[in-house]
Amino acid sequence: MDENKIIRRFNDAPEIRKVDEETRTVEFVASDGSVDSYGTILPVDKWDLQRYQNNGIVGYMHDVYGDSWTKSADPDDVIGKGVAFVEDDKLVVRITFEPADLNEKADKIFRKLQFGSLHAVSVGFRATKKGHMGDEERGEDPKVYYYAGQELLEVSVVNIPSNANALKRALEEERKSWDVEEEQEIRKPEEEAQAAEPEADYTSTIARARALLAKIH
Repeated sequence: MDENKIIRRFNDAPEIRKVDEETRTVEFVASDGSVDSYGTILPVDKWDLQRYQNNGIVGYMHDVYGDSWTKSADPDDVIGKGVAFVEDDKLVVRITFEPADLNEKADKIFRKLQFGSLHAVSVGFRATKKGHMGDEERGEDPKVYYYAGQELLEVSVVNIPSNANALKRALEEERKSWDVEEEQEIRKPEEEAQAAEPEADYTSTIARARALLAKIH
């Protein structure tokens, strides 16, 4: 699997838990481990939050990677800093927005959250382990894809969630990449064994030749 592939996921039931105007802090439920509209589950206990705790990037519409072909990198695309933690079996993100004199964009987004015209976040993450389609024998839904591990990279305030079809294609690519890796791991011992066969044959031939010469002499 491409370890650098970034996946973005919108919480289908956005929830703002708390707004503190004085500290410019907003608490969101970013993920709750339920089946989302893309047919996947991000288990709450499988989140790796260490990288995010070291660099709690908060952006707007995921425009924080500096890879846009249509615009130059802008430091004001980072609108605040975040802290992520698990509470009540939910992934919660506490965002502190930059002040108006530092970032007008951040101030506008914060005020829109207060007003209610914006009210959702989306997580950018990297899958760290191969997931699986649900197993009915384990009480899982066979139509749902279960992630087995994911690393949180960034959190963004968003207007509208990402396109479900586009995410479906990305998910299919992810499954294929894991299948290729598994096939390579299976084939590796076989290829090593095949590569060793000629050397073994050569050694055996030399041994027989030496034995024959010994009899002649």
